[in-house]
Amino acid sequence: MKRILPVLFFILVCMATLVYMGRAIPSFRADVSENKGIYKSIPMNRSQFLRQTYNNCAPYSAMAVISILRKNIIDPEKLASEINWRMEKNLTFPQGLVNLLHNYDVETKEYAMSRYSNEEKINWLKNMADNNTPVVLLVKQHNILHFITLLGYDSHGFMFYDSMQERRGENSEMTKVDHPEYEGNRYYSAEEFLPMWNEGHVGIFFKNWAVVCY
Repeated sequence: MKRILPVLFFILVCMATLVYMGRAIPSFRADVSENKGIYKSIPMNRSQFLRQTYNNCAPYSAMAVISILRKNIIDPEKLASEINWRMEKNLTFPQGLVNLLHNYDVETKEYAMSRYSNEEKINWLKNMADNNTPVVLLVKQHNILHFITLLGYDSHGFMFYDSMQERRGENSEMTKVDHPEYEGNRYYSAEEFLPMWNEGHVGIFFKNWAVVCY
């Protein structure tokens, strides 16, 4: 029995750590109050609508947030060299993105919004945009997990900086822009975006994960 207790304790600690680091516990008290707003945008320097290099959506999303909040134009490849919590082929855990933002004096608050309805998720995203706080979200795009940055909304959908948007030209570092009259380089209707966000997880981990940045 004396040998079993330390083993059980170790297993419990490992499980608790996994649940915590995997953000498996849904968020409570998120501001999902009804939002009937019809338009809001968070300005981002359009020279930063860059096409990411291989599996570097996390540092490119961090670049967008730093550009918006700190008015600091920084090379995303520099950020890619600094980010931690990476796996094989540059796959990045959300914790790596959060740590990188903290290194550049960006405050963050993480959410796991899986317990909320789609309507409540829409309200929450709009409420965050109304606060002028960019939000990085983990979604599933083209069958891979991917970070994108919320830059606003209209009455039908949302504006994003998406570093995996198509290139403007074959050899261009810049991306195409879906709607030049809007903020960001990518626009998704709510009906298009919500399934992407709802599928952006690994099992029970990181369901509807997002990090709000200040």
